[in-house]
Amino acid sequence: MLFSKGKKIFTAFTVAFLFLFSTPINVNAQDFSDDELQKFADAVVQVMNIQQQSQVQMIEIIEDNDMTVERFNELMMQTQQAPGQEIDAPEEEVEKFEQISAQIMEIQDDMEQVITEAIEDQNLTLDEYEAILAAYQQDPELQQRVQQLLQ
Repeated sequence: MLFSKGKKIFTAFTVAFLFLFSTPINVNAQDFSDDELQKFADAVVQVMNIQQQSQVQMIEIIEDNDMTVERFNELMMQTQQAPGQEIDAPEEEVEKFEQISAQIMEIQDDMEQVITEAIEDQNLTLDEYEAILAAYQQDPELQQRVQQLLQ
């Protein structure tokens, strides 16, 4: 999955958190109160804002290190398609990629902590958020309920 609007960044770093905690759980949409769904909706808005801010930081790091976002994505794809294999690029570029990746991982770690706090600030546990997210991903009725709360 790539970030659009001319600037593409591998968003697995940022989107991963939403799915990090989600595992397939069979939950009925009726199992969630409007209050729980409102907390979830508020948390989702905060999570999305945190992710957007993190994406901007990641793009800045890439560009500040004289690499294009597109090239970073190409190198990232190589590492994911052939884990443990050497990256097919000049050594200087590989070193730059590794430095950038380390900085991005720091942003990701910070982002995950901030997202966890944002969820908990809505008086939701990570387990509750996970359960609602899993159900949301599978249940169109629940998606509609949450969308109405976001309006």
